[in-house]
Amino acid sequence: MELTAFRHQVFYTNAFNSKDFKLKVGGHFGILSCNGHVAKPSNLREMAFYKVMNSELKYFSPAFCKEVDVRATANPSTGQIVVETLEKLDCHKKKSSSKHERSSTGFRLTDDGRVTVDTEKQWNPWAAGCQCKVVERMLKEPEPTPFLLLENVVAHYSRPCVLDLKIGTRQHGDDASESKRHRQLMKCRHSTSATLGVRVVGMQMYEAETKSYTYVEKQEGRRIDAAGFRGYVKRFIKCSGRSRAARMRQKLSKLRSLLAEFEGYRFFSASILIAFDAEAADSSDDDAVKVCIIDFAHSTFSGFFEDLAYSGADEGCLLGLDSIVDAMEPNITKEPVAPVSSYEKKK
Repeated sequence: MELTAFRHQVFYTNAFNSKDFKLKVGGHFGILSCNGHVAKPSNLREMAFYKVMNSELKYFSPAFCKEVDVRATANPSTGQIVVETLEKLDCHKKKSSSKHERSSTGFRLTDDGRVTVDTEKQWNPWAAGCQCKVVERMLKEPEPTPFLLLENVVAHYSRPCVLDLKIGTRQHGDDASESKRHRQLMKCRHSTSATLGVRVVGMQMYEAETKSYTYVEKQEGRRIDAAGFRGYVKRFIKCSGRSRAARMRQKLSKLRSLLAEFEGYRFFSASILIAFDAEAADSSDDDAVKVCIIDFAHSTFSGFFEDLAYSGADEGCLLGLDSIVDAMEPNITKEPVAPVSSYEKKK
């Protein structure tokens, strides 16, 4: 089958990054989106984890669709880059209504060989940089690149607001090299991961007054202390509204209770994604907010591959969930609101 037959299946840059589903607002790799899906570079462990995930955890995770081969090609005369797959992507197509995905966004090759975002509107610059790096690597590969295709859980949101939180007191997997292990230990030790079991890796909020997005990047998340963490979470909660905030706390508590029963599981380097639609009315409906656990490339449990066996629940992960819920709790004393920092971008 000719690849051009599905030329309409172009992956556009995710409006977040991120995480932005990274979807990801934070993160170090690029996430691409198309037709109600997000696609991230394939990882054998993560794909295997999704395939054996039980139904209770699936409720809190984006649906895994399949692995697809994606390739990038550049038009030598115009510099326009087409990122495409051989396969149809229609299992979540009807859910896609985000103004982000409907905007005209793509990639272009500059005269000096760099990949840039080609769009009517510039969204999160950090996201654009992550995605461009992935496309640059794809252009150098003679064969298509495998991607994991996941449901875009905020595709039907018109103005998605997203909080991306790295969960747990440990980020490295058992297979990490000594240098990576050391780097991850330092990131945890010098951030709120060590004390709270969680740190901000990205935040995106839509400001109705200015009709623009505000972004917080992962460098800021590593620098802030516990008070700063609580300040950012409270800003997000204030923006969400009282009913949605209550629903977030309820879902996070339910996820915490579930993971407390997962004997021997470890969610190293996983993230908690919290999202709502700023254009929708404040509501306590189940779909008014999304609470997901994502990024399972380093997660493990007894009998998974030939991994080390652990006992008990992932206490670092549970600590992080407790810290998130605590930061969201309404209280009488006035909490400091996180200021707009030099690391926070508005577009």
